Amino acid sequence: MTIAPTQAGARKPVLSLALVLAIVLGWCWSAHVLQLPFFASQKSLLLMGVGAVDGAALQRGEWWRLLASQFLHVHSLHMMFNLAASALLASAIERRCGPAPLALAFIGGGTLGQLASVLLRPDLVSSGASQAMLALCAFVLVAYRRCALARHALVAALLVTAIQGGLDVAVSGSIKPGHGFGFAAGALIAMAWMRHASSRARLNLTKG
Repeated sequence: MTIAPTQAGARKPVLSLALVLAIVLGWCWSAHVLQLPFFASQKSLLLMGVGAVDGAALQRGEWWRLLASQFLHVHSLHMMFNLAASALLASAIERRCGPAPLALAFIGGGTLGQLASVLLRPDLVSSGASQAMLALCAFVLVAYRRCALARHALVAALLVTAIQGGLDVAVSGSIKPGHGFGFAAGALIAMAWMRHASSRARLNLTKG
């Protein structure tokens, strides 16, 4: 059964735009604070001063960094890749399903991926929207048919997942923990949302 779009899904993708702006503002803010040229690479250790996260920060109780760090990036190309991919995937999800599942996938999946990255590699500084982006990829891949998502979203999800996975293996020899957990979280969120949406649809039919 195909899940019908919600009324929220028929509106403009406001949350998608907000997430994209947050990524851009995060880059601009960190470049300003660190007094770097706009397209210059930003060192991971310096990003700790503007919201990046590592194991020591969590031990101090600074859990807010798990969210803030998702909008900070070391390299401008990495930021723009995540920006473009997130914009395509987020808008497709929000237009069809509404803002709630998008928020769960991006923020929930991204935060869980970031947490896994920090817990498994507490010595490294974690930042970037890749965990959230891969959570969106998984959401699209799982929910594509049931939610009748746009075909370009499916293509983007497949390409982004393949590119990110290839980069991980090329650089690290394996999939990074945060990326893997972010992807898994996005898939689970998609399955839970589809089950919830189907239950609501059946309940509405019964009432009708």
